[in-house]
Amino acid sequence: MAKAPTIAMVPTGRARTRLGSLLKQVERRKTRFVITRSGKPAAVLLAVTDFDDLLEERDPEFQRSLRRAAQEFRNGKATRLSDYRKARSAARRAG
Repeated sequence: MAKAPTIAMVPTGRARTRLGSLLKQVERRKTRFVITRSGKPAAVLLAVTDFDDLLEERDPEFQRSLRRAAQEFRNGKATRLSDYRKARSAARRAG
């Protein structure tokens, strides 16, 4: 399982003067920064992949596909990943 990203608070002045360093931490360590102004959260600096994930989660089509998948699971139409892999492997061997 992936390690949860670190979240750090950083004041706007520090974010301004250390942006390059913060970007390296975002890219390499998956750190997320809450940028504060006068001690209050004002913005978030996070990896573009995390941002893409957030946008995808809000996509109506993605939400519909999740609901369909959940309904199929409740109806017993789900397949275990291990069973799926076995079936795929058998199908490849059969040609």
